[in-house]
Amino acid sequence: MARSLSTRGRFAVAYLALGAAVGTGIGAFVVLLQRPAPTPPPAWSPWQPAATSLDSQVREIADHVGRAYRLPSGDQLTAVRVGGPLADQSVKAIVVPTKAEPKTLGDFKPYDKSESIVFILCGSGKNCKISEGSPSQARGTVLRREALELALYTFEYTDGVENVLVFVPPGPGEKRLTSTLFFHRSDLSSHLNRPLRTTLPHRPPLPGRIAVKEQQTVDALTGSSIYRYVGIVTANGYGDLLVIKPA
Repeated sequence: MARSLSTRGRFAVAYLALGAAVGTGIGAFVVLLQRPAPTPPPAWSPWQPAATSLDSQVREIADHVGRAYRLPSGDQLTAVRVGGPLADQSVKAIVVPTKAEPKTLGDFKPYDKSESIVFILCGSGKNCKISEGSPSQARGTVLRREALELALYTFEYTDGVENVLVFVPPGPGEKRLTSTLFFHRSDLSSHLNRPLRTTLPHRPPLPGRIAVKEQQTVDALTGSSIYRYVGIVTANGYGDLLVIKPA
């Protein structure tokens, strides 16, 4: 019968086993250190505002997006202004009526001014009309795409903004700014979790030149956001309200 290991022998075997385990651990650690770091996720967009204040960020976004949209002549489709009626200190909120004939403040759904941004797409003509060419469904699609892009940039790069209201140039038969698009961060949140190019993969198109798939995306994301501007009304004891209603 083989003799059992002496105490000294057993300790020697244990040290050898421990040394092997430590060596394996160090080897694994070295391998981990040598592995390349995980690839960072792609940036949401190649451009982003450089400013840190909300007002400046929004103006940078307006300038960046506005410059990209052009008419067939090469002129800018619209200027993009910030503020609109919401810039009036007396206006407290954007509201949407919840009844056909609202009579009290409780008949409106309010969106606080402090959480909302207003853009105006203003053409070079009278009352912000686009003076070049004629209004068309194709041009309307491009304007809705521009409004959507403004909203996406605003939600991605600003803090505390939950709502974006965009006025578009007057259409046929309209003598003033009437048509708007109203976006909410919660409705576009899934598009803020992936790069902008996955939502709008192409450069801003000329009217009538938008890719079919991109038009489907624009239609899907703006179809329920089309509203009509009613005006400014005063709620006693509260202040002025900017009223819009679904088109």
